[in-house]
Amino acid sequence: MKTLRAQLILSHVLPLLFLLPLLIALLLYILETQVLLADLKAELANQAVILAQSAQFRAVVFQDRTEAQLFLENAARDLNTDVALYNVNSAEWVALFNPQSSPDAPTQNELAALASGETLLRADYNIDPAQIDAQAFAPVLNAQQELVGIMRVQARIEQVSARFTQLRALVIGSALFATLVAVAIGAWVGARTARRLNAVTQAITRVASSDAPIVPAQNMPQEFRATFDAVSALRARLLASEVARKRLLANLVHELGRPLAALQAAIRALRQGADRDDALRQELLLGMDEQLERLRPLLDNLAGLHGELTGALELHRAPLALSEWLPKTVALWRHAAEQKQLTWHQEIPADLPSINADADKLAQVLGNLLSNACKYTPEGGEIFLRAGADAREIWIAVQDTGVGIAPEDVPHIFDPLYRGSTAPFGGSNRFPQGMGLGLAIARDIVNAHGGRIEVESEIGKGSCFKVRLPI
Repeated sequence: MKTLRAQLILSHVLPLLFLLPLLIALLLYILETQVLLADLKAELANQAVILAQSAQFRAVVFQDRTEAQLFLENAARDLNTDVALYNVNSAEWVALFNPQSSPDAPTQNELAALASGETLLRADYNIDPAQIDAQAFAPVLNAQQELVGIMRVQARIEQVSARFTQLRALVIGSALFATLVAVAIGAWVGARTARRLNAVTQAITRVASSDAPIVPAQNMPQEFRATFDAVSALRARLLASEVARKRLLANLVHELGRPLAALQAAIRALRQGADRDDALRQELLLGMDEQLERLRPLLDNLAGLHGELTGALELHRAPLALSEWLPKTVALWRHAAEQKQLTWHQEIPADLPSINADADKLAQVLGNLLSNACKYTPEGGEIFLRAGADAREIWIAVQDTGVGIAPEDVPHIFDPLYRGSTAPFGGSNRFPQGMGLGLAIARDIVNAHGGRIEVESEIGKGSCFKVRLPI
């Protein structure tokens, strides 16, 4: 039973093997007792009544035993059954074929019932058809409606056995036929299911070996088509992951190459004697320090990406007075914006509520948002920093008048390593610099605080990122 086909066949046949014998026994019992035996008793009762009516017009059968035997012989030959006659006056049975099976004399209750014109029936059911006994007793009345005899009709054993044996053979044969049909259906369903699973397996195999599209067959059931869709989605995610991996490597080379090259050039200059000129040495050391500072955001972003992948993002919460903390935190970015000839607008109410948050992580969020605002806003543009609160949450908004984000890029800008398509200042990419990690890390930090980031943007008019945090 190692194949799916064999297991499906077994699943169709096994219930029949367990339940079918019980159902056959129950069905046979019902048919034999409620149908065949009932019909047999009705038939015997009808025969007994007919013979009893015939005996009423031949009173001699109750006076002459020879006449009684002749009457019984004719009745048995016509009806093909066993008959017996009870003479009330002599209180004895006259039987034809099986005298030893003659019943006992009727009881007073039975005589009373027969005297009133009732027909009595007896039937003993047994698993063995040869042991089934069915008898009918009909009263014989004289002209004064007095009971003078009792006519008994008993089914012959061979007749009863033939009826019941034929019925049992029919039921058992039908059960065997149903079992064969179940085996055939199980084999067909198993083979068809195996073919479809093989098709799914081949599609999954093609995910790793080919870029060809996965197209399910038209007659594929909904569940299998859903599997195909899931495989296609998995394939798309794998391809996207591969593209992201290559982009990450390219970005690392790009982002690390420039500062490392500058550091290497400065070190070589110092080794070649530049350190003997104090002014030149200070200039080179300052440049090296600036290059190392440029590497810090990159390392922070990579550390944030590692934390996201490993689930290791930890918050060190403490009470944070936003009205005092915000101006100090954004002062550096205000200076950077003014150096780029950008107009800085700041609206921070003095009565903002305090929140329980990680100040360093929130500073990283604002740093990413303000860095992007400065980076993608041309000279002469404006940057707006606003904050506010309502009954349940505080919000901090960073708005610029930069290049904006294309509508098709907005749903993906928080994906790690994603780089949009909108050009800054007429270029070819919305995010031409950096690793594509800042917004993803900012979103994860805000989510860890129980908040959310909202974004609104329009090409050529700028973007607005709003951070919402619970109070």
